[in-house]
Amino acid sequence: MYRKPRMRTRGLALGAMVVALAMLAACGSSKSNGSGTGSSDKKIVVGAKNFPAAQLISDIYGGALAAKGFTVSYKDVGPTEQTYAAIKNGSIGLYGEYQGTLLTYLNGAPTSDPAAVNSALSTKLKADKLDVSPPSTAIDVNAFYVTKATADKYHLTKISDLKPIADQLTFGGPPECADRPLCLGATEQALYDLHFKTVKKLDEGGPITDSALEDGDIQVGLLFSGSSVLDKDFVQLQDDKGLQPADAVVAVWRQSVDSSDLSGAIDAVNAKLTTDEYNKLNAEINGSQKLDPKDAASQWLKDQGLSS
Repeated sequence: MYRKPRMRTRGLALGAMVVALAMLAACGSSKSNGSGTGSSDKKIVVGAKNFPAAQLISDIYGGALAAKGFTVSYKDVGPTEQTYAAIKNGSIGLYGEYQGTLLTYLNGAPTSDPAAVNSALSTKLKADKLDVSPPSTAIDVNAFYVTKATADKYHLTKISDLKPIADQLTFGGPPECADRPLCLGATEQALYDLHFKTVKKLDEGGPITDSALEDGDIQVGLLFSGSSVLDKDFVQLQDDKGLQPADAVVAVWRQSVDSSDLSGAIDAVNAKLTTDEYNKLNAEINGSQKLDPKDAASQWLKDQGLSS
């Protein structure tokens, strides 16, 4: 079921000269973007993209900030296009992102080198007065999946194997997939030249696409390698032409909310957020436990010693 956006809330003078100096000092230390996302009282709105794994990482970052004395409120926004617009216009102050995906959206050219991708993304973001954290080692990428039965029937092991039979198959993925880079956009068609019989608009790497694959409503699905496919009898097709970048988890925030407390809290999270930890967390929210991302994030922060 497509997840609707949610909104959550967390979260006598000594003399004229002394007063003036105190006011000046206070002004010098205060940061505000005029949108309620940053100020000297450490208020911040943490946004999230509209699928559970992205909500999870935003919840983790927000929880780490709350543990450092920030007053945090949360807002689920939408896909990359909407979330990036929200942080540019100041309606959110920070959110969790995947650096290769965002660099591609900003017309960059990500590679498999996380440090190079991060540097290129940082340069792009500065034009919009935004910052990005150094990358965590948690990686989640777009991936093409088929069932084991489909893989056996058509002898599929890599994405390029789909080309001769794509016109016999139905593809399913996020609603934006047909035009989205790293999915079925023009560049991807030029690389793999896939023309499916039908392209169905389903969900953002979630249960609808999972079910459609299992039920045979689609034969190829776009899912996320680290957060969508959990205990499924699916086969991930090898990205043999190197379409997908190293999509490390990062935090993006407005320069106007930046502080050593903020960056320190984010860096502490990224030092512990490995791919294994990320996948375990996603198993908790997408697997049999069905934990709310907020609850999974809260427990993980406690387990890692990042909150009380």
